[in-house]
Amino acid sequence: METDTRLRLSATVILLGVIAEVVAAEVRTWSDATGKFSVSAELVEVEGGKAVLRRADGKEIKVPVERLCDADQAFIKTHDGNPLLPSATDADRTIADVATRFYADLRTTERAIARQSLTKKAESVMSGGKSPLVGLPQPQQDKTAIKVGNAKLDGEVAEIPVLVRAGGNAHKTKLHLRKEGDQWRVFAISATYPDGEKSINFEAAQALQQNADPLQALVGKTLDLEGYTTDGKRLNMSQYKGKVVLVDFWATWCGPCRAEIPNIRENWEKYHEQGFDVIAVSVDEDLKALNAFVAEEKPLWTVVADNHPSNRVSMGGKFGIRAIPAFILLDRDGKVAAVNCRGPLLGQQLAKLTGRN
Repeated sequence: METDTRLRLSATVILLGVIAEVVAAEVRTWSDATGKFSVSAELVEVEGGKAVLRRADGKEIKVPVERLCDADQAFIKTHDGNPLLPSATDADRTIADVATRFYADLRTTERAIARQSLTKKAESVMSGGKSPLVGLPQPQQDKTAIKVGNAKLDGEVAEIPVLVRAGGNAHKTKLHLRKEGDQWRVFAISATYPDGEKSINFEAAQALQQNADPLQALVGKTLDLEGYTTDGKRLNMSQYKGKVVLVDFWATWCGPCRAEIPNIRENWEKYHEQGFDVIAVSVDEDLKALNAFVAEEKPLWTVVADNHPSNRVSMGGKFGIRAIPAFILLDRDGKVAAVNCRGPLLGQQLAKLTGRN
């Protein structure tokens, strides 16, 4: 039991590491009255007559308000130190309230309010008293430990950045919500793993298993992949025989997933003639949003809808996918040659597997 607790806590440290991509408020250029000082940053708050500004690298600086230029002082008066107040819609405020209550409840042992904030599907995957909320750390008790930023809405899905202080460290996180009826509910959280930023899906049963990377167990094995594409066609794996194939588990709401698309496209264009192809398995619940994304972005590769109504088995569930994007690279024999090969690692692996140096 003690070992399991240590493993869970260790996984939590990884889960809530510093996330590179988060925008908690409006990023603008700030200047002093003389025009000699300038910095691109977002306004966090006004405290003790000083504006707390956060740069893109996450570093916070404090500048006396009286030393800022007239335009910046006017901006602060308008915003009153709270980026949510001046332009927030009812949905923005509701989402911010859900996020605030969700993180505040992580200070409790029961975490009942946080659990009630989850989508029905996220609640349904809990069994035997297990919960994806158990491993999340407790925010500190001071009033500035939880700072909620501006919500970003995309149809029935939303995300909101939250800066959390826990254990003496600041963690940049992003909460993902979906509208169920007239309520916004939490279904995922963004976090950082050793191989980069990922989104942890609370609706995946595998999200409960936080002590090991299930992808590593696939290396050297044949990947028995099936499913239906976004246009309703059954996936035909025979057309990939003899090819090097990237199987990418992703979602349209997942920022880290979308950030990898240019990398995938670049490698597709470079290695496609050498026999490289891609199968992108979307774990989106909202198939309309997925189809709209595919229609707009026009990916060069096959997109499989893991939640297609004709599917018998979820591929995400079958292979233990609990965090996305999840990269699985198959060699020409159809066996898993590498996993977690995001960023530059993808190109390096493809150079080896395609024989192109």
